[in-house]
This record gives sequence, C-alpha cells and structure tokens, in this order.
Amino acid sequence: MKRNRVELLAPAGNMASFYAAIENGADAVYLGGKEFSARASAQNFTMEEMARAVSYAHVRGKKVYVTLNILLSDEECKRAVEYAADLYRIGIDGVILQDIGVADLLARYLPDFERHGSTQMSIMDLEGARYIEDMGFSRVVVGREITVEEIRRIHENTDMEIEAFCHGALCVSISGQCEMSSYIGGRSGNRGSCAQPCRKRYTIEDENGNSVLERGYLLSPRDLRTVDSVEELADAGVYSFKLEGRMKSPEYVAAVTRNYDLALGDMSYDGDEMAQMFNRSYTKGLGFGAFGHDFVSTKRPNHRGIVIGKVDDSGKILWNTVPDVGDLLEITVKGKGERESFDGKVSLIPDKGTNIVRLTSTALEASLKVTPEDVMGSEGLQGTFIARIGERPTFRLEGARTSEAVGDEILERARSAKLNEERIRTNLSKFDTSAYRLASLTLDVDEDVFLPISLVNALRREALSKYEAGEERSLEPIEFYERFEKLKSNKTIITVEIADEEMLRDLPYDLIDRLELYFLPSKEGMAFLNTVSVPVYASLPYESFEGYEKIKDFFDGVVVQNLGQIQNAEGHVVIGEGINIFNSYSFRHFAGKGDIIPSFECKREQLRGMTRRFGTCGEVLYYGYPRSMTMRHCPMSLIKGCGKDRNCTSCNLRRGYSLRDEKNVAFPFRRVGDMTEIYNSLPIYLGDKREQVMALKPTALKIRSRLGEDITDIIKEARRVIDGEKVEKLAVKDFTRGHWMRGILG
Repeated sequence: MKRNRVELLAPAGNMASFYAAIENGADAVYLGGKEFSARASAQNFTMEEMARAVSYAHVRGKKVYVTLNILLSDEECKRAVEYAADLYRIGIDGVILQDIGVADLLARYLPDFERHGSTQMSIMDLEGARYIEDMGFSRVVVGREITVEEIRRIHENTDMEIEAFCHGALCVSISGQCEMSSYIGGRSGNRGSCAQPCRKRYTIEDENGNSVLERGYLLSPRDLRTVDSVEELADAGVYSFKLEGRMKSPEYVAAVTRNYDLALGDMSYDGDEMAQMFNRSYTKGLGFGAFGHDFVSTKRPNHRGIVIGKVDDSGKILWNTVPDVGDLLEITVKGKGERESFDGKVSLIPDKGTNIVRLTSTALEASLKVTPEDVMGSEGLQGTFIARIGERPTFRLEGARTSEAVGDEILERARSAKLNEERIRTNLSKFDTSAYRLASLTLDVDEDVFLPISLVNALRREALSKYEAGEERSLEPIEFYERFEKLKSNKTIITVEIADEEMLRDLPYDLIDRLELYFLPSKEGMAFLNTVSVPVYASLPYESFEGYEKIKDFFDGVVVQNLGQIQNAEGHVVIGEGINIFNSYSFRHFAGKGDIIPSFECKREQLRGMTRRFGTCGEVLYYGYPRSMTMRHCPMSLIKGCGKDRNCTSCNLRRGYSLRDEKNVAFPFRRVGDMTEIYNSLPIYLGDKREQVMALKPTALKIRSRLGEDITDIIKEARRVIDGEKVEKLAVKDFTRGHWMRGILG
C-alpha cells in the first residue's frame, strides 16, 4: 500500500497526546475543545492550545480536526457558530459534527469550513452518506457496524472521503442511538457524558423472572483491532484510519499510532506493544462478522495486559518475558486476580496452572513518553530584532511563515546604561516549552537606544504567540440572524404503533387517526387492513425490514429512523426520533420533508421553543417504552452461540427476555431484524401532564406498543385529551415521564 494514499488519524485528549500522535506518524489529529465535545470528561484543549497545535501540525504537513459532535439546544447554537468561527480563524482543518441543525448553520455562516459527519450521525449505508454529501459534507465517519462491502459502495458511488474507526474501544450501541445512560441517570452520550451502562454487569431473565444466563458483562465489547486488515479496508475505500483514545494516555496514543503507521506502510508492527498499553482483548469488529462471544467479553470490562509467564504444576513461574522492577502484575491467587508491583520477585503465591499477566510495563512506557522537552525547540526559526531611536521596535520571526510584533512607543536615547546585546539575545531566545527555537538572530540595535528588558520580553512573547497561532484566516464578524416560518396548523391526531400482527384485530380503529406497523404484515394482515379506514404506515426500525421494498407500495407513508431511509422514502414521511432532532434548527431542516418526532431526550422547555417558532412541537410520545439502546449485538447469542450464520427472524429467543442490572432493574429487549433493541425499564407516559402536552400544539399524540402490551385504554384516554374531555383516572400506573422535566442539558 502507498502510505500517502491514506490518512492515519490519531486522538488527543491533551497536548502531550497531541505531540505523541504527531511524533509517531499521525497524518492528522482529532481533538476536542472545552466546549461541545463528545468526550466531555477528557482534559481537552483551550483555544490557545489548539492554535499552538495547528501551528505545530501545519509546519509538518499535518492536519487538525476538532470535534463539535454533540446535540445542541437552541440557546447553544449561536455560541457554537461563534466557536466554530474561532476554530476557522486559527486554521483548524475541519470540524466533526453530529447535529444537523448546527451543520446547516455552519454551511450558511462558514461555507468554506470543511465539515465531517460524525459517527454519532449513525451512518452505515450509501444512502445516509449521500444525504450528508448533498448537505455539503466532505467526509463521512461511518458507523462501527458497517461492512467492508458497504464501505465499497459508498466509495464507488459518492465523492466523499471515508473515515473509519480501526482500533480501540467500541460502543455496543450504534453511535447516536444510545439513550440508556440518560434514562438511568441523566448523563447522555449525545451530550458527551455517557456513564457507560454497557460496561456494567447484567443477568438475563425470561418473562417469569427466571435467570437464563448468569451475571456478567453481557454488553461489554472487546476492543477493536484491524491492524491485520488495513490493506483490505484501504482497497474498499477507507481514506482515514481512525484510532480511538481521547481518554487514553499519551503513551497509549504513541504505541497505537506508531504501529498503525508501520502497518499502513507495509512494515512489521508489534501487536504486543499495543496490547500492553491497553486492551480488553480484541475483536475484528462487527463489520468483519464478529458476533456473540467473538464481539463481547463477559468476564471483565477492563485492561487485560499481556501474558508474560505461566505457573507450572509445581508452582514455579516459567517466564516468557522477565518483568522489570515497577511493572504491575496480575496474579491468580485462590481463583481471584490479585495485583502486585514487581520488585525483583513475586511475593504472592499463585495458583498452579495459571498465567502471570503484566498490566503495565515501566520500560515500554518510558520508551513511548513524549515530553514537552522532547519537542521543545524542534523547529528552528530565524529572528530579526530592530530597535532604532525615533522608531518603534520590531521583532520578526520567519520560518514556514512570518510573524511580527511591533512596540507601541517610539524609542528614545538612553540617559544611562543601555542593554548589552548578549542580554537581548538571551531574552529573545527564551522560547520555554514551545516547539520552536530561535535558530538565528539578526540584531539591528542603535548603540545608545533606551530599551527596557520588559519590552524585549513582551515583543518576544507576542511574536512567538502569533507564529504559534498559525496562518490565521481572515473572517468578517458574524451577524447571527435566523428566521423561522410557522407550519400549517392542523388538529392533533392519534397515531398508534404496534409491533405484533396479533394485535391488529383488537384495536379501536374508530379512535385512531393513523396506524403504524413495526413489522411487515402477512398477506392475511394486509387483507384485513384493507377493510379498515385508517391510513397505514410502515414504522421502520433503525435498519429497514428485509422485504420492505417489495411491499412498500401497500403503505400510505413511512416513519424513518436514519438519514438513509429518508433518501428512499415514498409517500408521506415521518422523521423519527432516531434522527435526533434536538433543536429548532434541526427541526427546520426536516420541516419540509414530513412530520417530525423530536428526540425523546428533549425536555418540555425545548419543545416549547419549537412551538413558539413553528406553531407546533411535532409529534409527542404520549405512551410507549422508548428504545434505550439499538445494537447489532444480541445478548441471547451468548447462550445460543450463534455467529455469522444466524437467522434472527426465526429464532425462538428473539423476544421475551430482559436484562437485569445490579440495582435489580429490568430492561426488556427483543430482536428486530438483525438488530437488538433494549427498552427502558418503564414506559414513558404523559397522561398526568396532558394540559402541558396539549399546550405545545403537537401534530400527534403517539402511542406505541413495542412489547405487546394492551393499549386500548390509553388510546381512549388520549382521544378524550384531544377532545378536551375530563380524564377521571390515569390509564397507566407505573411509568416515567422520561426527560419531560429534567432533560439532558445539565
């Protein structure tokens, strides 16, 4: 493979990791600022640090991308545009976006700023890539579940650059489609603060509460490792090979970047070096067919280290690699892993026949460490200092570009002792921890000029700061002004969604305005539906039903859950909550494409803002179990042992089970096509907030039965609510209001 055909994209959570990435072969680095980043708990970068990073990278022919990859409220969008403008000015090469509304705003106010579609946009097919290409995006970060064949389709049928994660931690859920953390504790992955419920322990229970699989880390993926397959990915069309790790150490970033750089250059690499820094054991990923036990590791969710020895039957340790003093070892004692810092001998008495694992290697970490001193002064600059009587002093730096600092005051003749040249040279050379150094200096200083040393230092700092800020782009001040048009007002309708054909004959059709099917009906089902005078829509899961294209003409419309489905939609379209419409700007983007279901992570105040602007907040979930997580992984595969040859549609384990967590809360789940949907432990229900709901002028009250529950009384209640009749008794006893009051904005 020609190394210059592709980009190696490394993560950085701080300046030390940034330097580690660049010095170990990264072509580009992605990082987050102090605002709007999906890794909110990372150290992240100030604007000044990002300017220094851009300067350091560009001098070396490298690029810097900044993540702006969370959902934003109306109030945050203006600030996001201003923030992006600051990024543009300092020379950032592109921004990675999730929010469709923000993407529209940047296209308007910063049309020359390169936009990349984040993996949080949940794009895993050609149609989704085409959608954002039509919006002006230049790159798509594909979902981690995408197949090599689909990558090739995108490459052959679009002009987009394709960026794909190739190493590191995995989300078990489709990125952008996990709300489990927000429902449990208000910390949303769509806001960069996921509490990682996938790394917790669960049991699986049947409908009677019987345990069918013992407690374990049933949702915890192994780490992705595709270093053996980089050529196959490149041949399919991957341009940017993305490494995960903004929360990892600089030494980890160095090790993984270095070895992927070697692999992309067809050179031998050291897999143990990467594993030693961090691994949860490895998988090639869902895109290469991993499934079940090949994808998740049920025993532990943390670092595994590498095996460096084994205990024989006599209790003697046979070393493959003798550890160094200070290495952290994991030793099995009485069946339990115990940790010990190696001091030349092993003090613990290990179980016979077990492995000795090294969790950290002092020697490897020392060899990988990149300190500020390592990069300090690595780039030489030429300086010119001019200080003449009757003129303002000037300090100019020249390298790949030029910067200049000019004093404010006219210099005068000195009345007493003047500065000597040696001290001027010394102070102008104090670049401290900068990556630059003063390689040469030309002085043009009048012999008797009055020159305070504080002035020399101030000019040095200003010139260096300007140089480190890079080739700043000029940009006129942004005048932020947006208009919204009210939508046509109609009476609120009732939409009912069912997930089982058995429910078809039991619904009160005289109370329903639209029926949505979360399944493909049989011929008998279609015949029955032809006898009822209610519009019938297909309600698509995240991945469209197999066979939908053959019968889609039967439906009057479709509810879509990803951008690709919009491209193929026919008839009336409802933009589902999976599209993550979280603010008025994303609402406006889709308003002309059909009815809208805002994100279920919106709180009431956000919906009120949409009503003020558009005359409606769109459709509201009046009742239903919300999806907490959508994933390719199936927990039941850990029992059944299925893999590539699975047939989920005929599997007798595809429904009727729950995950129970360590707080004794049960989360129902079911298989929908080749995806698993985990639902919240309680349904969302807004019957006790009906006046507040109707004040939002919703286009529809949506009632969903995803788990086969009887919803007849809820439909009757909703009809009374719409008609303004009094509701004597709530139709639902155990429920949550979801994010109606608290939201996820913090």
